[in-house]
Amino acid sequence: MSLALTRKVRRTAMVVCLAGAGGAATACAPQVTTQQEVQLGADYSRQINQQLPLVRDQATLQYVNNLGRRIAATADQRGIPYTFYVVNSDVVNAFAIPGGHIYINRGLIERADNESQIAGVLAHEIGHVAQRHSITQMQRAQNANTALSVVYGVLLGRNPGAIEQAGIQVGGGAVFAGYTRDAEREADAVAVGYMVRSGYNPQGMVQLFQKLQQLQQRQPSTVERWFATHPSEQERVANTQAAISRTPGAQNANLVTDTRGFQSFRARVAALQPVPTDRRR
Repeated sequence: MSLALTRKVRRTAMVVCLAGAGGAATACAPQVTTQQEVQLGADYSRQINQQLPLVRDQATLQYVNNLGRRIAATADQRGIPYTFYVVNSDVVNAFAIPGGHIYINRGLIERADNESQIAGVLAHEIGHVAQRHSITQMQRAQNANTALSVVYGVLLGRNPGAIEQAGIQVGGGAVFAGYTRDAEREADAVAVGYMVRSGYNPQGMVQLFQKLQQLQQRQPSTVERWFATHPSEQERVANTQAAISRTPGAQNANLVTDTRGFQSFRARVAALQPVPTDRRR
């Protein structure tokens, strides 16, 4: 990451003061605007895209972008452009950064049984963006250096090299990925409404949580990052079922569970070049 970008993020991130030993955030400067968030996300996505092994197949990207944007249109009224990426990794994971950039791993797509399960993942990540969870955490950070660690710690699963560390002066834990458990719960809750409004069966979220719980018992290494950053699947199943029960229209029999398009999409992803062996974990 360039020093110019470091200075830019530092200016954007330093928008609040931390007051007192308790670390409570107190506003002392203008909040991050939507325009600033979009620019920050664009800057970070360029850096991330140089590091991650992204799938370049245009048909795959068109499908996931059509699906994701359909959901985002019902979720985020700010009109920001959403872009969805597929990471060529067998690890079960997905993440979002500010400004509408959302990444989903190939390993998660291949393990989903139907379209509503993937729609639930994308709706959850869209929830993080729409609710501005990353921006909230950035504003709570003690300094901009903490925010810069996002490219390394959680997203890439590695520490910065000596040159990188010298260039960006990485601080503490990742800000744009290490959401609080409450933020994860909120993203699950709002995702139910997003799915219903965009025409998808929210039971797909429940099905995926149950599937990942079973996968943890059989192949724990493929889901360890997912379970490290989210509440337990038992809790998520219970909370999501409760959200479904109180969401108007969630029981509508016409909501989409699966499509031929998804099955073709999943088969196409499975037929892509093998996952690089050094990226599997």
